[in-house]
Amino acid sequence: MKSLVQHLCTILCLCTILFTLTECSPERNNLDNTIIASVSDKNLTIGEAMNNIPEFLLQEDSVRAIQTFANQWVQSQVSIEHAKRLGIQNLEQYRNKLSRFQDQLLVSMLKEQILETNADQIEVTRDEALSYYQTYREQFTFDERFVRFRLISTRTRTEAENANRELISGVEWETILQNYSVNPDLQLRQSTQYWPISMAATDIPPINENLNTLGLNERSPIHFHNNRYHLIQLIDEKTEGEYPELDWLIPQISEWLNLEKSRRITNGYLRNLYLQAESNNEIELLNVSDIEQLLTQ
Repeated sequence: MKSLVQHLCTILCLCTILFTLTECSPERNNLDNTIIASVSDKNLTIGEAMNNIPEFLLQEDSVRAIQTFANQWVQSQVSIEHAKRLGIQNLEQYRNKLSRFQDQLLVSMLKEQILETNADQIEVTRDEALSYYQTYREQFTFDERFVRFRLISTRTRTEAENANRELISGVEWETILQNYSVNPDLQLRQSTQYWPISMAATDIPPINENLNTLGLNERSPIHFHNNRYHLIQLIDEKTEGEYPELDWLIPQISEWLNLEKSRRITNGYLRNLYLQAESNNEIELLNVSDIEQLLTQ
């Protein structure tokens, strides 16, 4: 096991090479197939690990992301092996749940296939979204205060204090994030969006509370929460009853219309399946009175 751990460390140190190699290179393929963890007869390759790790985590710290995933995989496999030794897979309760999971997966994948087949009917153009907005404009006022903010989370208080000083002195926000943030890409994306005050930074309660009292361009005190130091600056707000800007609203409408089209196409397809099965006498279904009679027996 020790040699495997040493091997894992060596591979993890080399994993950043993956981002400089092309997909078809022999070096990339060889590294992808390298085993980085093993439990009994199950192996985990570095390629399998990277395929299951979100891209932003790999970009932030590829070594740590792969190591964390490998550790979690090992813990999971150890639990699976123990469960098998106990014979849990032979229990009726397990088989019943497995059957339900399989049925749910079949339905889920059927819906995915329906949407893939009808992808051209789901696409929403900007003109379509704009037309919808013009028709229902009165429905698109803010129903609560929306805010846009700069949130930075750092590993140390010194880094948070340095970030605060650079904010005051006018250093570019992206530069500050790259220098001090634990997740610069995510926090940069967050700073470009408007958030309903009820949902803004809710994973950091003291920061969320500050947002309710901060004025424009004001900064919060530095807060320590969940092993990180956090600082926030309010940079814009939209009050309740105000109309959103179209550049912000149109993508939201497009996403909503896309979901509505997807739902309509999927439901229509499934409804036709039901009607076809019914016409073929494949369905037997008790009515309400029959069910009531059964319950009273």
